[in-house]
Amino acid sequence: MTAEALALIVSYFLCSEAAEVRVLDRAEIETCTNIYTEVKLGFLPDIDMAAYQSMTAVERAAANRRGYAAYVAWRADNADLVAEMEADARDQLSPTDS
Repeated sequence: MTAEALALIVSYFLCSEAAEVRVLDRAEIETCTNIYTEVKLGFLPDIDMAAYQSMTAVERAAANRRGYAAYVAWRADNADLVAEMEADARDQLSPTDS
């Protein structure tokens, strides 16, 4: 996995954690949705964002399912790394004691 792909997953974890602690505004929702789509597509070497955007709704749904399944498999294969990344996201969004 590339550093860019891991950075994208970190961004997704930050989005996910933010959504756990507060209501996201519209811009954040759109950004996080795009990040999540990019994460899933990152697990599909045959589909980039341009190809995804040109697909029919049925094709996009199938790509989303494939990408999600690959992402879930990656999470299972990298449980320690995922736990660390999620903890880091929680720490970054935790209020600091001042």
